[in-house]
Amino acid sequence: MRPPKQPQRADVEPEDRVYWDRAVRRHTGDPVPEVADLGTYFGALLVSPPLVALASELGIFFRNGGNRPHTYTHAQRELIDQVFAADWKTNVVARRHIPDAISTGVPMKTIKALRYGHEEDLSPEETLLVKYIRQVVSGTVDDETYAKVEQAVGGERGIVEYTGFILWLNWIMRMMQALNTGTMTEDEVDKMIADLESGAMKPADYRLGTSTPMSRFDR
Repeated sequence: MRPPKQPQRADVEPEDRVYWDRAVRRHTGDPVPEVADLGTYFGALLVSPPLVALASELGIFFRNGGNRPHTYTHAQRELIDQVFAADWKTNVVARRHIPDAISTGVPMKTIKALRYGHEEDLSPEETLLVKYIRQVVSGTVDDETYAKVEQAVGGERGIVEYTGFILWLNWIMRMMQALNTGTMTEDEVDKMIADLESGAMKPADYRLGTSTPMSRFDR
């Protein structure tokens, strides 16, 4: 049955408890409790404690990219969520990552352009990054696009890390879909967008999720 049921510390093999502790610590801090609720996605991954511990640490690395020099910005990172959501017709990350995108500086115009098929409204840099994101997923990266994106995301380190996150988010969202960890309906997303535009909903500060311990989120 999907999604897998989250195990508690007493449920896992003794040799795996160090990994359970590492994953749970990200959400709770110290001391690590014997019983915790990591939410549907991380809870499902916790069926494999070594896997979720690695996934959790990699998520921290990528989410903090915008806090480091010579790499992508938080807004450039959040753009990837919007591209995948639009291209794959999925809302698995919408609840967190539409508000996060707004908080990092992605314009609502950009989110709507991708979601509703008006890509002529994208800026030149956004158009470039969207092109590269799609090329990475399809395995069709060309030299000209690569060189332009390398400049846009801070150089050699930036493009390696940006490419890595494109592929990491690909893994995350496909895992969410396969494990059936939850989504939003089209109407729910449309309402959230309308509420964000009108001011009825205020996006949380994305920085609340960029250090450990942190509140629950999907990567």
